[in-house]
Amino acid sequence: MNQRWTRYLPSFLRAKVEGKAYLQNVISNTGWQFADNILRMGIGLAIGIWVARYLGPEQFGLFSYALAFVSLFTAFATLGLEDIVVRDIVHDPSCKDETLGSAFFLKLIGGVVCFLAALGTILILRPEDGLNHWLVGIIAAGVIFQSFYVIEDWFNSQVQAKYVVFARNAAFLSCSILKVFLIMK
Repeated sequence: MNQRWTRYLPSFLRAKVEGKAYLQNVISNTGWQFADNILRMGIGLAIGIWVARYLGPEQFGLFSYALAFVSLFTAFATLGLEDIVVRDIVHDPSCKDETLGSAFFLKLIGGVVCFLAALGTILILRPEDGLNHWLVGIIAAGVIFQSFYVIEDWFNSQVQAKYVVFARNAAFLSCSILKVFLIMK
């Protein structure tokens, strides 16, 4: 199986990857992930600057504080399972359903723990600051949905990042368009 992109390689590189389907898939997978990161970083930077200018120093500071505060607790949501899930599916594909299901429920429980810990901590640290309570609560609620990232782990175990990149960028672009719409309104 020859990937179309191999014809653009110099001949000495093309000769090295010719006939090596798995190597071609790995290189293609890496390219998709690299392009995804570049796209999201570029658009994210532009939208982030626009949001910062729109909110102003004080409101953007509150927003950044809430983001940073919630990020302290996100280790509970992911539990570092991504690499372990991919490794286990690669080593034993017959147990993929159990592995993905277990990872989903562990991440879901971790997301709920993260939400409760972040919200409980902000309520204790700043009992009179209602705006921070809402900001932390809304941002921490989004962490619960990270349990659905186990779908991404399956595609990564199959060396098919293209589909993950399409889905991730569709969601990212939708959120970016929503942010632009809210700023313009």
